[in-house]
Amino acid sequence: MRTVTVVTLAASVGLAACLTSRAFAQPAPPPPPQPQTPQPYPQPYPQPYPQPYPQPYPQPYPQPQPYYPQPYPTPPDQSSYGSKLHTGEVIADFAAVGTIAAIDILIRQDVNNGSAGTFILLAGLFGGGAGGYLLTEKYEVDAGAAHSTTIGLIAGAANGALLIKPLLEPDYEAADVMGLLFLGSAVGTGVGFAYGQAADLTEGQSTFLGNAVLLGTSTAALTAILGSRNGTYDNWENGTLAIGLDAGLVGGALIAPNLTWSKKRARVVLAGTVLGALVGGMVAGLTTKKKDGMTGNDDDYNGDVVAGCMTAGLWGGFGLGILMSRDYEPDAKYAKPASARTSTSFMPFVGDRTMGVSAGGTW
Repeated sequence: MRTVTVVTLAASVGLAACLTSRAFAQPAPPPPPQPQTPQPYPQPYPQPYPQPYPQPYPQPYPQPQPYYPQPYPTPPDQSSYGSKLHTGEVIADFAAVGTIAAIDILIRQDVNNGSAGTFILLAGLFGGGAGGYLLTEKYEVDAGAAHSTTIGLIAGAANGALLIKPLLEPDYEAADVMGLLFLGSAVGTGVGFAYGQAADLTEGQSTFLGNAVLLGTSTAALTAILGSRNGTYDNWENGTLAIGLDAGLVGGALIAPNLTWSKKRARVVLAGTVLGALVGGMVAGLTTKKKDGMTGNDDDYNGDVVAGCMTAGLWGGFGLGILMSRDYEPDAKYAKPASARTSTSFMPFVGDRTMGVSAGGTW
């Protein structure tokens, strides 16, 4: 009985030992994985940063660029059409002088043959025109030179006509009259052309010259009417007309080069002068009473009042035209260039502990 117990106990102890040995004989669990440290990529050799160019210190704001306005565009006064027109005007003026010379020849030579007379007349016409053409080929002709030539032709012929009374009266012949007209027109045309070349007038200035001649002549004529007492054309009337014509011509020739009027303004003033004279005469005609019949003609208006009103209207229209056109732009020849105009711009300025305003432009 004891033997069995011992064997059983031994078997139990052996089984327990076997189980214990198996339990301790099992492998230990693997350790937890360690985090992998990432290896850095190989870095290249450090490169130095490029150094900027040295800058002045402090740096102000950039200066503003001034704005220069563009000048007014030059009007196409010197177009080919205008040049041909002005050239034709000069040729026509000299052709008129040649025609007057041909008429003088016909009268002096008492040409009765129609064919010969026609030939002489055409020869004078084309001869004078050819002379004008040669001048236009040699000299530059613009509007001012052309208008000056025309004004010289008219003023010269008028002065020749005014010399008829003091030089040829009481007995004068047609040949002598034509000789004075030819001499006056030839001298006036030549002087007008030379003056136009020397003074280099613009079209506005030459228009003012014609307006001055009109003012002087019209004022003289109206003054002659006011001063006439015998109702006939005598030395008083003739001398007054000559003085007024030449005074307007010389005064206009001296003043015109100093004006900066444009063509438009000169034409407005000329229109005002003519319109003023017409309005003055119309007002006088509507308000003036007729004569009282002492002269034997009850239908005549008072000439002194009409002449006075026309003179006042003439100068009033001239002054009104100048006043109305005072804001017109000057001629392109006298326009102020863009470089000479005042142009200023301002901009804030900030520097090293400084503040202010910078200004740029032209003064």
